[in-house]
Amino acid sequence: MSALARYFKANGAEVSGYDRNQTELTSAVVMEGIRVHFNDEISKEDLASDLFIYTPAIQKVHPIYSAVQSDDKVWYKRSEILQKITELTSTIAISGTHGKTTTSAMVTHLLHQTLGNISGFVGGVMTNYQSNLVAAPDSKYVVVEADEYDRSFLRLKPELAVITSLDADHLDIYGTFESLRNDFQKFADSSEKLILNERLQDQISHNRKLIYGFEQGCDIQAVNVKVVDGRFEFDIVFEGNAVGNFVSTLAGRHNVENALAAVAVCFAKNCSVDEVRRALTTFQGVKRRFERIMSNEDVCLIDDYAHHPVEIESTIGAARELFPNRKITVIFQPHLFSRTRDLEDGFVSALGLADEVILLPIYPAREAPIAGVTSSNLLNRVKLKTKMLVQRSDLLNAVLSLTPETVLTLGAGDIDQLVKPLAIALNKNKNVE
Repeated sequence: MSALARYFKANGAEVSGYDRNQTELTSAVVMEGIRVHFNDEISKEDLASDLFIYTPAIQKVHPIYSAVQSDDKVWYKRSEILQKITELTSTIAISGTHGKTTTSAMVTHLLHQTLGNISGFVGGVMTNYQSNLVAAPDSKYVVVEADEYDRSFLRLKPELAVITSLDADHLDIYGTFESLRNDFQKFADSSEKLILNERLQDQISHNRKLIYGFEQGCDIQAVNVKVVDGRFEFDIVFEGNAVGNFVSTLAGRHNVENALAAVAVCFAKNCSVDEVRRALTTFQGVKRRFERIMSNEDVCLIDDYAHHPVEIESTIGAARELFPNRKITVIFQPHLFSRTRDLEDGFVSALGLADEVILLPIYPAREAPIAGVTSSNLLNRVKLKTKMLVQRSDLLNAVLSLTPETVLTLGAGDIDQLVKPLAIALNKNKNVE
């Protein structure tokens, strides 16, 4: 939503909006001249606006939603507005149940550095730009993170589509994994060309596709992958031809995959190999995607948006790879009662890969509680000796009581608001010792 707000502001519109909580992001857009309010009322000035956009995270019984409707104004979903914007320009749409934000940010950065005249709407704040939007006045291409929630991505008709991954999620919307897969197939069918993760070849079909991955036979393949000074180095073979060595500063083999997808987009757009190589080394990542908040000889704090079992597993795996001799303490805030219920077995398995686990209560977002679905029940199934459930107010003391070494804060709710206080507490604790 903030990327859309920034887009319209950049194009000369007066923009205002509502959010439930004040965050770093809301503070940033206010500094950029966008009015944001945090109460459940809409002013007469805002009610006179020309365009009203909402995210499905806002329920239709919300007072502001109701006030606009009662004034005979029309609400547009975020995805409807993205559809209208992308209809005007050649679109590159990146989707997948995991990895789409980082891959969208990589594609935006690489094309911005190599072609220049592109715009990108990303679902996270890109560190290079301190924004989730890159906007050129006369964009030749627009990069869009295509969200599968609420089937939003089916509104897009991309020239080039990327699918990074496909695992069970949003079953409150889709009901079954097969229904989810069918809609990803529809998304693929809507594109002129598809860039597809090698693991999805048996699930998604397309007449014009590039397969990326680590295995021989991929159209774009990473070989000789190794970690050097905390960075991933790898060679790329494209359509059978070696095109040289590439470097990614991001942690985890899953981010090598994301880099391959982004490079494949650039190659599909005939970008210079050398320019793409140079641009990749300058990509600094996305906020809350394995973001290193603090690191010293005693303790490292990493914040990540991981809220699905596969994402948690990847994040813990990346931490193990970087810090093989350190104890890993995971702080996880489950997101949505329905997701916690539907994917409980996966959460149990993924959390069990840590050395210690601290759970926070489930963040409800748009949902009402579901009987029998609690963080306590989830924690009881995790097979770890050191585990606990705490309230937000007790988190700092709980973490310090464990003598942590590598701490991961994971979740898609409001756990990010606890990261800075936790970093301060860990630093103070180090100084006391």
